[in-house]
Amino acid sequence: MPLTASVCRHVARRAPLLAGVALLSLDAAAQTATTPVPTPKPTTDNGIEQITVTSERRSQSAQSVGASISVISGKTLAARNVNNVFDLQYLTPSLQVTPQFGSGQPSFAIRGMGFNDYASNNAPTVGIYVDEVAYPVPFGTNGAMFDIARVEVLRGPQGTLYGRNTTAGAINYILNKPTSYWTGNLSAQYARFNSTKIDGFLSGPLGDKAQIRIAGQTQQGGAWQHSRDNSDRLGDVDRSGLRVMLDVEPTDTLKIELEGHGSHDRSDAVGLHLYAPLTSLVTYLGAGQPIFPADTDRQITGWGTSPQFAKLIGIRPDAKPFSHIDTGGVSLRADQSLAFATLTDLVSYDYMQRQEYDNFDASSLAIADVFFNSRANVFANELRLTSHDSGRLKWVGGIYYANQYLADIYDSGFQSVYKFDRTVQYSQKVNTISGFGQATYALTHRLSLTGGLRVEHEVRDLNNFRAAYADSATQTAVTTLGHRSTDFTEPTGKIELQYTPFTHDMLYASVSRGVKSGGFTTYNSVSAQVSTAPFAPEKVWAYEIGNKADFPRQHLRLNVSAFYYDYHDEQIQSAVVNPLTGLVGAIINAPRSHLYGGEMQADWSPIPHLLLTQSAGWATGQFDRFNSVVSAVREGGVFVGVYRDRKGDSLPSPKITLNGSASYTFDLGRYDLTTGIDYSLRSTYRSLFGKLYDVAGYTLFNANIALSPKNHRWMLAAFGQNILDKHYDVTRNYFVSGDNIAQSGLPAVWGVRASVGF
Repeated sequence: MPLTASVCRHVARRAPLLAGVALLSLDAAAQTATTPVPTPKPTTDNGIEQITVTSERRSQSAQSVGASISVISGKTLAARNVNNVFDLQYLTPSLQVTPQFGSGQPSFAIRGMGFNDYASNNAPTVGIYVDEVAYPVPFGTNGAMFDIARVEVLRGPQGTLYGRNTTAGAINYILNKPTSYWTGNLSAQYARFNSTKIDGFLSGPLGDKAQIRIAGQTQQGGAWQHSRDNSDRLGDVDRSGLRVMLDVEPTDTLKIELEGHGSHDRSDAVGLHLYAPLTSLVTYLGAGQPIFPADTDRQITGWGTSPQFAKLIGIRPDAKPFSHIDTGGVSLRADQSLAFATLTDLVSYDYMQRQEYDNFDASSLAIADVFFNSRANVFANELRLTSHDSGRLKWVGGIYYANQYLADIYDSGFQSVYKFDRTVQYSQKVNTISGFGQATYALTHRLSLTGGLRVEHEVRDLNNFRAAYADSATQTAVTTLGHRSTDFTEPTGKIELQYTPFTHDMLYASVSRGVKSGGFTTYNSVSAQVSTAPFAPEKVWAYEIGNKADFPRQHLRLNVSAFYYDYHDEQIQSAVVNPLTGLVGAIINAPRSHLYGGEMQADWSPIPHLLLTQSAGWATGQFDRFNSVVSAVREGGVFVGVYRDRKGDSLPSPKITLNGSASYTFDLGRYDLTTGIDYSLRSTYRSLFGKLYDVAGYTLFNANIALSPKNHRWMLAAFGQNILDKHYDVTRNYFVSGDNIAQSGLPAVWGVRASVGF
C-alpha cells in the first residue's frame, strides 16, 4: 500500500483519539465468540426485500427517500460478476460509464449529464463516495471492488448533504463492516480467457469494545483480445486490493471507525479496434499512403509506436498497452452522541498514481500514442451534526474542507503523421471549503417539507504548465505558463415536498440547484495561453416529481419519477481557435441547454421464491444556445474559426436504458438452488462529432445459477455474461483525423465460482 509519512501526519493532527484506538485494539485479541445464526433480511408485507439506505446521512428505508435512487446489493454484484465501475451501468437505469478514449479512466453520466475529459485534473459530474469519503480524481475510482454491502446510485444534483457538489448525481459504495462475532469467507472463481479471481474476508471482535475486519481480492488473466499482426494477446488483468477496518466503542456514546486500504494494478490496457478504415496517413501525407481496412473481428486490436516515443516514455516500441494504477488511503471517523444530536468528524487521506500507455490508433504505426504519468493526493475533513430521529424536525449541518494536489505528465506520439511528439507537464492544487445544511419538518403526519442549502468556495491553481515538441534528447518550441488560477463561490439548494396519502405510498416534488466546478484544459497544445484558458462552473436547475409505492396484495413495488433540467454553462469537450496554429482541443461552456425524462423501477414477486425486476430510463435534451467551432481557415496570415449554430442539436447520450431480471429459488430440502437471468438494453449514443461516431445501441443477456445449503456455509455457482455473444462498442472516437477507433465490449464470458464461509 503506497502510503507516505504525510498520511500519518495528516491523520494524527486531526485525530488524537488514534492512540486510544491502538490501545483498545490490543485488549484480549485471543478471546473467542459464539457465531450466531445469521438474521434474515427484513421484508415488507409484499415479500419484497426492505432496503435500508444512508443516502441522506441517516439510516432509513429507500422507499421513504424523496429522490430517484437505485440500490445494488453486494449479493447481486457477486452473482453478476461485477468487477469494476464500468459494469454498474448494466444494473441501474439512466447510468452510463464509459472509458475515456478507451483508456482506464472512467467517465460517468446520469440522465444524460456527463463530462468527457481524458485528462485527470477536472471534477466529474457524478460524485463517487466510499463510506462517505469523496473520490474527486477520476482515475482513482477504477480500483478493485470487493467486500461491498451495497451500492447506492442517486440521480439528480447533490450537495446539501455531501462533501462535494455535483450536477448529475452520486454513487455511494457502502462497505461491509466489522462484526461482533467471528465470521469469514473465501471465494475462488475461474472464467473464460483464463481469468481468475480470489477474494475473502475475516471479521470478529477484539475484546469487548473493538471489532476488526480484513478483506482482500486479487484478479488475474482474462486476455480476450489479440493482435492483428501476430499471435500476441492483450487484456490480462493483474489487480489486487486489501482493506482493514477497525471499529472501537470506548464508551456507550462514542464510536470510532478506522479504515485503511490499498490497491496495486499492473493490468494490460484495453485495446481499440478500427470500426472504419484508418485513413490518417492519406489525410496528412497525401495520396499513395496505405489505408488500413476496418477490422471485421472486434477482438482484433493493434499496438506499437516509434523508437523516439518509446525512448521518451521508457518502453520498448512493441510494448503492450498497459494501465498501472496504485492507490492507498486511510480514513478516521468518530461519532459522538450528544443529548440533541450526533457529532461526526470524518477525516481522510488518499493517494493515487497512474502510469498508462494507450494506443489511440489501434495499429503498429505511431499515429496517436499516449502516455499518462499522474500522481494525486486528496486530504479531506468533514465535521457535521445530525439530529436524532425523534420529533417533527430532522436536520443535518456541517462544514467540509478538502485539499487536492495533482502532478501530471502527458505525452503524445505523432511521428507517423506529424513527425514529432508532444509533452505536457503541470501541477494543480484545489482547495475547497463549504458549509451545508438540510432540514425536514413534518407539517402533518402525512406531509413534510425539506429545505437544504450549501455554499462552496473553491480555488484551482494551475502551476508550472509546460508544453513542448519532444524527442528522446531535446525539447523545442517550449511554451510555459507559470501560474493560472480560477475560483468560484456558488450556492447549491433544494426544496422538497413529500406527501404520504396511504401507508405504502409516497409522493414527492422537488426543485434543486446543482453546481460542478470549473477548471482548465490541459491537452497537448503549442499554445499554453490558449489551451489552458479556464472554463466556468456549470449550473443546473433540476425539477423532479416522483411516486414510490408498495402493493402488498400484489407483492409489487413500483417507483416512478420524471425530471426537467435547465442547464447553464454545460461543460463540453470541443475546440477553440489559436490564431497561429488553428484548432486546439479544449473544454468550453455551452451557454444554455435542457434535459428531460424519467425512470421506472419495479420489483414483483407473483409467487413465492420468484422475483422479477424491471427498470427503465429515458432522457433526451437539446442545446438552446451554443455556437461551436468546426474548422479553422487562414485569413490574412492568421487562423479564424468557422462556427456552427448547434441550437436544437441533441445532447450526447443514449435516450433509453432498460434493465431487467428474473430469479427463482428452488427448495431442495437441505439446499437452495437459485437461478437467474438478466438483460440490459441501451439505445444509440448520439455523438457531437457526427454520425460516424455514434455508438449503436445494444442488448446484453446474462445468466447465473447457485447451489448452497440452507445455512449458506458454502456455495457453488456458475455464471454467463453476454451469453448471446453480442458484438458491440462502448465508445467511438478519433484522436487525429482519419483515426476511427472504438472500444469493443466483452464477448461471451462464462465461469464458475466456489465459496466457503464460517
